[in-house]
Amino acid sequence: MNNDQLSSTVWFILGLAVCLGSLQYKLGTPASPGTGFMPFLAGLAICFFSGIGLIHSTLRRRQGEGWVPLLRGVLWKNALIILVSLLAYALLLVPLGFSLTTALFIGFLLRAIAPQRWSVVVACSLLTAAISYLLFEVWLKAQLPKGPFGI
Repeated sequence: MNNDQLSSTVWFILGLAVCLGSLQYKLGTPASPGTGFMPFLAGLAICFFSGIGLIHSTLRRRQGEGWVPLLRGVLWKNALIILVSLLAYALLLVPLGFSLTTALFIGFLLRAIAPQRWSVVVACSLLTAAISYLLFEVWLKAQLPKGPFGI
């Protein structure tokens, strides 16, 4: 058994538990879903994707892939950079606002983790911030923190 076979099996069992747990609520129909409908679909999705993972990992196991230590090959420097930048994002969200903080966060990650040209960094970070703003503030009408510039 390899790592992916084990994790896929665990996720498959979790998906089954979600499906079975949702059956105690009314499923309804796609036209008139009950309270258990979405959890049931989520459980099915978990089972489906973990099943694909299990098949894929079993095929790799037959090619000779064995158990690999879980944390071998982890890029600790990148993990630490991401963790610190997430902490900074959380701390700067209220004073700088959602849009500016999101643009800075994405820009930083695009330069620090996967170095990109400045034109790509600026375009992607501004586009991500704009789409996120439109999605959450305009479409979903969520109240996001406003920065010093009112955006």
